[in-house]
Amino acid sequence: MEPLTIGILVMSAMLIVVVLGLPVGYALLGAGTIGYAILSGPSQALTQIGLALWDNGTNFLFIAVPLFILMGQLIFHAGLAEDIFSLAQRGLRRVPGGLGVSTVLASAGFGAVTGSSVAAVATMGNIAVPQMIKRGYSEKLSTATVASAATLAIIIPPSVPLVIYGVWSETSIGALFIAGIVPGLILTCAFIGAVMVQRSQYPAVSATVSDEALPPLSTHAVGLASVFLIFVIVIGGIYAGIFTPTEASGIGVFSVLAIALVGRRLTLDGLRKALKETLRTTAAIFLILTGGIILSRFLVQTRLTDAVVGLVSHLDASPQSILIALALVYLFLGAIMDTFGMLILTLPLVLPITMAIGYDPIWTGIYLTVLMEIAMLTPPIGLNVFVLERATGVPAARIFAGIWPFVAASLTVVLLLIYFPQIATWLPETMR
Repeated sequence: MEPLTIGILVMSAMLIVVVLGLPVGYALLGAGTIGYAILSGPSQALTQIGLALWDNGTNFLFIAVPLFILMGQLIFHAGLAEDIFSLAQRGLRRVPGGLGVSTVLASAGFGAVTGSSVAAVATMGNIAVPQMIKRGYSEKLSTATVASAATLAIIIPPSVPLVIYGVWSETSIGALFIAGIVPGLILTCAFIGAVMVQRSQYPAVSATVSDEALPPLSTHAVGLASVFLIFVIVIGGIYAGIFTPTEASGIGVFSVLAIALVGRRLTLDGLRKALKETLRTTAAIFLILTGGIILSRFLVQTRLTDAVVGLVSHLDASPQSILIALALVYLFLGAIMDTFGMLILTLPLVLPITMAIGYDPIWTGIYLTVLMEIAMLTPPIGLNVFVLERATGVPAARIFAGIWPFVAASLTVVLLLIYFPQIATWLPETMR
């Protein structure tokens, strides 16, 4: 049997077992191992597993993944996100839709120091949803705003998916972080616009509380200043070339720990939970990344990647049309698998395609991350929606019913990235 045929059959079988419910990490690892065993024998397959584990385990850049996850977990358990939300709520309390806008801004601020969408949605779900419903917002808009705004955590740096993309594609993680700033701000504005156009679902003045009913400004100002300081240290240090992203992740964890301990905002139980969740998430990502490396090496051996790139290159279509078609493929994949698995599964094919049609790998990382955001919202998987369902008790079907204006806002940003790639590449170029 031809290697190309083997590659097609293995990829088809892997997609089938993923649809049937097998975790993506096991599917990637199994497909790559079985494919190698068919092509080169069982001993070569076992050798590739060992090499992939060694490459990941000794990769200095991969250290940033558990550290950025830990930083987000520490901020979550220290309650710093509540400070951001309370100050945004105070500033916009007399603006129609102001509480919804506050939720988007607080999620963006929380994302600027976490990199984890799941942590953001769990935190903001407990903080913002009860407040919004209490102030007259519809349940559908309240939950959809939180679920959507939480996705900002994976585009506004630091971002765990961008670290994964950088490690796999050997792209500068520092440049990827800087590239995410402008698209992240644009997406924040797009979500604010999505809130403001849904006027029928919130009162004319969303917050009627008096100044006396709000906590003193000083109560939450320290938390906001701390979050801003952490962001400046981590991202400013990377931009200025003072330290690498991996070093920045360690400095970020130390900064959050120092702030939380000095302010007595982190308990021993909170620290234990943060470490436990970090270990669990990192192990899952490590399995997916290892399986993805083995699968990508197998695909190189079958020349399936070359065949797909050659096919796309000979299409009588503009680069923009090809990218729009890829976006539709990602929307489909996002309905049947988790975001990390989707990213690693498609990178061996998608990255060569985008490079072949003239797009920078840094731009590709931002483009794929925005598409991952959409996948975290759309049914039937919609990870953010189900996390929010557990946090608030609102049925997932009701949350899904409200996310479509935010999905439309995200798709608008995707089109802007396709037709104006400088949105993602301009700021990293200033680093050079």
